[in-house]
This record gives sequence, structure tokens and C-alpha cells, in this order.
Amino acid sequence: MAAIGSGALVDLVSDFYGASMDGRFWPTALMKLREAVDASACALAWHDFGLGTGGLDQSVGFDVESVRSYADYYGRLNPWLHKEDAFLTPGTVWSGGDLVSEEEAGSSEFVHHWLQPQGLGPQLFGVLERQGSRVLYLVLARPASREAFSGDDVALLQRLLPYLQRGLRAGQLLRRTQHVRQAALDALDVMPIGVILLSGGGMVLAANRVAREVMAARDVLSVGRGGLEVNRDGRQVRFRDIIAETASAAESNRPPDLVAFSVARAASARPLSLMIWPTRERDPDQGLDAPAAVVFLGDPDRSADVDEGRLKQLYGLTTAEARVAALLARGHRLDEIAEMLGVAYETTRKHLKQIFSKTGNTRQANLVREITTGPGGLGF
Repeated sequence: MAAIGSGALVDLVSDFYGASMDGRFWPTALMKLREAVDASACALAWHDFGLGTGGLDQSVGFDVESVRSYADYYGRLNPWLHKEDAFLTPGTVWSGGDLVSEEEAGSSEFVHHWLQPQGLGPQLFGVLERQGSRVLYLVLARPASREAFSGDDVALLQRLLPYLQRGLRAGQLLRRTQHVRQAALDALDVMPIGVILLSGGGMVLAANRVAREVMAARDVLSVGRGGLEVNRDGRQVRFRDIIAETASAAESNRPPDLVAFSVARAASARPLSLMIWPTRERDPDQGLDAPAAVVFLGDPDRSADVDEGRLKQLYGLTTAEARVAALLARGHRLDEIAEMLGVAYETTRKHLKQIFSKTGNTRQANLVREITTGPGGLGF
């Protein structure tokens, strides 16, 4: 009987967690499981009983070409995976002999043309997850010359499986959380205003594209030893101090106030507007490292990032109409647009009337607001 100590068990569960986060670690995790159960091959596999297809997502000890042919053809012929009832319940462990008789296996094309050419025989299965008609499972195999997996081997995998399931689920949950976080950051990147997430210590935890450009200019915002700072009336003000003031309000059972102000820039540039919004919840265990506030930046000198192709899709505009609408959204007057496009002023007026008709607007200011605050103003 194979055995595994507590230290090896912790390592194995940790490896499954890490592998579910980063697929590059699956070979290490599967090799350790293979050694623990005294097998020569191990795979993380799936099967869809509705479609009759399956594959070995990650494997060690199986031939590379055999892994491909399993997905292309032999997965449909696997007699063990024809026993759907055995794969209904996560946590279930089966030895191959419990599911398929020697006579049935001996007449199987799968055994003769896929399993035996690799020198493999006895198998052991452990069900990890079941979602609808799809099952995720572990399969381990020994050389055909070796003895079948015993009841003790089944018991060992049954002992391991709950820990492996938890490690796998924890890693999957964290990976999904990271994907959601990245999607949220990508969405913020196309916003027309700057957004910065700050810790209680004033450190930048995340910033979108507009905010990064403002910080890179260093004329208003800069990052020093004390975190993000703003040049206000000729002196450097640390955001951590502003955040601390809002935290004091919360501790006094007063709702934290939004902090808003404008910051002068060079003579040729209009002031930058900032608003600091304290987060609703703070984790006291993380202290000053926890997210504490969001800073919103408005740059009136930043031209709207309006794509003419998107305006055509959103409002059914022609190419000429979309060009006029985009230039209006970027702050140009109608006479300037006529000159820029090399057309008569009356032509641009006709385009504007058509734009009004298609967007349901009657005033130029409303049109510009609709474009710049809607999806047409996002900076993809």
C-alpha cells in the first residue's frame, strides 16, 4: 500500500492550488500524486457525457501523441467513461476493475489501440467536479505488468481527494477573482476621466490610463516616499493625510465627506479637478495597506477620444456625419470643422441636422454631452 505523510500531503495540496492558478505547475503536482499512489501515469481529465467527448487537460506519463489521439478519437471509445453513474458524485474513487470487467476491457478498441501501446493497464479514477454533463476527474495508471490498484490504494486516493478538491477550488476561485479584477481594470482604462485607487497609506494600488498619464506629467501629481502627493497652492500635500481626515470622520460616526478641489497648472492649461471618495469598507487587519479611497481626475484640456466608426454603429451615421460629430465632441466649432474638412459651412450644417435627426437631439450642447458621456466617448 502506498502511503503519504502529513508534510507530503500539505505539499501536494499546495501544488494543486498553485497549478489551478498557473497551468505550468500541473506536471509537478501530478508527478507527486503519481508517486503517492505508486502509479506510472497521472492525468487531470474531463469528459462530457452529453457529447461523448473527453480529453486529458494535464498529464504526466502518457505519450504526447496518445494525449492528442485521446481528444481526437479514443476519448469516445473509453469503456470506463461509458459508466456515467460512476462519475456522478464528486469525491468518488473507483479502481478500473470495479467499473469494467476483464472480458469487456479485452474486447475494447480503446484498450488494444490506446492503453496497451503505452504499456499501461490497471487504472484508478477519482471524481473531482461534476457540472451538468461534464465531469472533471483524475486518472492514474500502472504498467500492464503491475498488479491492479487495491482497496488500500482506493482508500488512499479517497483520503487525498477532499484535500485536492479544496486546493483546486481555492485556486480556481482566486483565478476567477483575478480575472474579474483585470476585467474591471481594463474597463477603467477606457474611461474618459482618471481613476486612482489608493491605500490608507496613500500608495497607488491601481490607476487607469488617463490617471497614469497625469501622474507621468508630474506637474500636479507625483509619487513620493509618502505615497501619492498633489501640488496644491505651491506645497506638496500627501493624499494619506487627506484620507486620514476622512477616516477620522468615520470613527466619529460621521459619514465620510467627499473631498473635492481644483489644482492650478501651467498658465496655458486649465485647472485639474480632483475628487476623493473614501471606500465604504476598510479592512482593519491590513492597516494602511488596505484600499481606502478612490481619486477621480478631470482634465478639461484632454480632448475626447471619440471613434468615428463607433459613432456610425451607435447612431447609424454616415462617414461624413460621424466625422462631423466626432470633431464637435472634441470641442471644435462648426465653422472650424468646415475649414478642417475642406467643405462649405452649409454642408456641415446639413450634416449636423441629419445627426440631430438620428440621435434625437435638437441642441449641439446636448449632442456633445451624449457622445462624450456615452459609450461613443470611451477610449478603446
